[in-house]
This record gives sequence, structure tokens and C-alpha cells, in this order.
Amino acid sequence: MAYISTQALVLRSVNWRENDRIITLLTPDRGRVEALVRGSRKPKSALMAASQLFTLGNYVLFKGKGHELVVSCEVKDSYYPLRGDYDKLSYASIILSSAEMAVQLEEPQPHLMILLIRTLTRLAYTDLDDRAVTSAYLLHFISLIGYKPRLAHCVSCSKEIKDGREGWLDPQAGGLLCKNCKNTHTTSMKLEPDAVMWLRSVLIQGIEKSLSLPRVIPLLQIKKYVEYVLDRQLPQLPEYISRL
Repeated sequence: MAYISTQALVLRSVNWRENDRIITLLTPDRGRVEALVRGSRKPKSALMAASQLFTLGNYVLFKGKGHELVVSCEVKDSYYPLRGDYDKLSYASIILSSAEMAVQLEEPQPHLMILLIRTLTRLAYTDLDDRAVTSAYLLHFISLIGYKPRLAHCVSCSKEIKDGREGWLDPQAGGLLCKNCKNTHTTSMKLEPDAVMWLRSVLIQGIEKSLSLPRVIPLLQIKKYVEYVLDRQLPQLPEYISRL
């Protein structure tokens, strides 16, 4: 039995019994951690904030038999603006759900932790386009877990897809297909030339130094790519985005 102190981000929170919650934490050193927060649903609980989705803090956990217990938490950020905006909440739910689906118990995830903190900060506190922030996160996320899409050459014939040319993103193939090869794959999704160039720029330079936004941000395509790799469905996008 031991006390463990760690930085952590709440990926999931589920009510348990009458007054408790079980939370899924992402930690840089231990990956996913399941922990019980006793009494956190009581109105005056000191641990109420520690058990809520999106909370980033320094957690002290007691590791004994059964679930680990949250003993205390120094909250660093709750990303409050995400809770009052339906669209931002939808995007943030996709971001957290993807991480929860991929991260394993006792598997260190320092880079994913950094990516999540930066992404939630951009989503909550900056004027960057929410769709672009989510797309950039999903692109870097899928690369971090070992499925980085090839964006410079056709993954089927190896022909270079030059700037100014459209491409077809295909999760089964692992990247872009050229016009001649797109019909050989049933899961390919068209990207306009400016979207292809933007994705390349984001992957190399990050969203804040990337090219100007494409006419249509390829969020739907990137989301479907990630869902195919994870073999799981992510939460739905806002309805008006799904119709684009």
C-alpha cells in the first residue's frame, strides 16, 4: 500500500453508489488510472471538482486493494469555457474519448498528456477555429499512437502528390491516394488541394504555425480515419458540421 502523487487529467467520470464517482485519469507516467473518489457527489465535498470531466490537477492517490482512492487534488485547470458552449463541449468530448480509447493501464503517455493539455487550452481560451483545433489534435493523436498517415505520396503507387493537387484520404491504406488509385479502395475520402496542404503543414509545424485554414476543414475525414484505426465510434460532431 502506498500514496502516489501525479499530475492527471480526468478523461471520464461515472457515478458510483450514492455519493461516489469512479474517474478515469490520464497520467504522464502511468497512462490510464481508474480511481474512486468517495463522497465527491455531496454538495460540500472538497473533491467534487477533482471528479469532474476535463479537470487537470495534481492528484494524490492511495493504492491499496481494489480501486485506487483519490485522497486529495490541487486543481490546476477545469477548462470551464468548455462546459458552457455546446459546440466546444462536443469537440472536447471527441478529444477526450479518443485518448481514453487508446491509452492503456500503466503505459506512460507523457507526449499524449502534453498534446491534450495544449489542445484543451486552445479550445477553451483562444480564438482558433474549434474545428481546426480538433482536426489538428486528431492528426497528431493518430500519429502518436503509431498510425501516422502518409501525406506526401500515394500510399498505393508511391507517386508524389504535389502541392495544389487533391488527394483521397484512406484509413485502410494508411494515408493519401492519388486520383488514379482512389477507385481501388472503398474507404477513401476526397480532400481538396488546400486541405491536403494544410494537413501537411499542421503535422510538421503545428496548428499555430500552419498555413491558413482551407475552405473546408477536413474534420469529418480525419475523424473517420481515427475511428477506423481505433475500431470504435467517437462522439458525434455538432449536427451542422455533420451536414457539411
